[in-house]
Amino acid sequence: INLLGDVWQNGPPDWTSLLADPNVKLHLYDKGEARSGRKMGHFCVLGDDIEETLASAEAHFVRLTGV
Repeated sequence: INLLGDVWQNGPPDWTSLLADPNVKLHLYDKGEARSGRKMGHFCVLGDDIEETLASAEAHFVRLTGV
């Protein structure tokens, strides 16, 4: 899941749920200033069941963005 600068619009994101999940790998690009539409990083969710893995990825994204 790509993480665009929009995720930072209300300050630094809370990475707690991503970092607590052993199936999630977070990759931040250390680009400094976050701007709308600028790719700042991504996260991957690993799993054996595609439906469960996709649901987990979507749930993590909603927690980060509220969308």
